[in-house]
Amino acid sequence: MKTGLPIMLGIAWAPIIWMLLIAILGPPLFSLTGSWLVTQGANLLIALIATVLLLKLFIRLGAEFYKNNQ
Repeated sequence: MKTGLPIMLGIAWAPIIWMLLIAILGPPLFSLTGSWLVTQGANLLIALIATVLLLKLFIRLGAEFYKNNQ
């Protein structure tokens, strides 16, 4: 995989993952905490961790795919 491609992919997908998480986890977290600021912070942290983990997975899968084809 190209050097800058994972960074661009992470920048593009982080807001999408965050919106998905805020739609799913937002109401339950808000009912637990009572604060949208805490809810947004927790969702942002979860989204960043999920983005990094997904990028590592895609980089590993891409390396396996290109290693086997050459």
